[in-house]
Amino acid sequence: MNVHDRVEDIYVAERNHIYAYLLLCGVAPQRAQELVQDTFLKLFQKLSKEEAVDNPRAWLYRVAYHFALRHRGREPVFDEIDPAAPFREPGPDPESELLERERRQALVTAVRDLSPQQRNCLHLRVQGLRYREIAETIGISTSAVGEFLRRAVVRLKEAIDAY
Repeated sequence: MNVHDRVEDIYVAERNHIYAYLLLCGVAPQRAQELVQDTFLKLFQKLSKEEAVDNPRAWLYRVAYHFALRHRGREPVFDEIDPAAPFREPGPDPESELLERERRQALVTAVRDLSPQQRNCLHLRVQGLRYREIAETIGISTSAVGEFLRRAVVRLKEAIDAY
C-alpha cells in the first residue's frame, strides 16, 4: 500500500475524531477543519519521507493537540457541553424524563467543573487512547494521566450517585 492510500485510509477512519477533539480544545469549527487538514498533511509529509509512525492515531492526536495549543494559547479552552444534548432516547414516562434531565444536568455540571486537564484526558480516553498515548499527546507523565482520570471518574461518579 502506498503512502497516499495509507493516509487516505487513516483519514477516513480518524478525521471526525480529530475534528471533534479540536472542537473540544476550543478551536472554532472553521479553524478546526483547517487544522484537521494540516494534521493529515503533516502525517502525509512524515510518511512520504519514510519516517516511522508507530501509532498513527495517537500521533494525529498529539499533532492536533499542539496545533490547538498554538491556535488557542498555552492552556486550551474547552467548549461547554450542551445540556439539551440527548444521551439516550427519552422514555414515555414524564417522571423518568424529569429524573433523567436532572441526572444529565448534574453530569454536565460535573464535567464542566473538571479541570481542563481532567476533561482532556477523559476525552482522549473515551476516544480509545491508552494512558501512554494520552501522556505523549498532551506532554505529561503516564502517572499524571492516571491521576487526572481517577479524579475525573470519582467526581463524575459522585455527581451521578447523588441522583
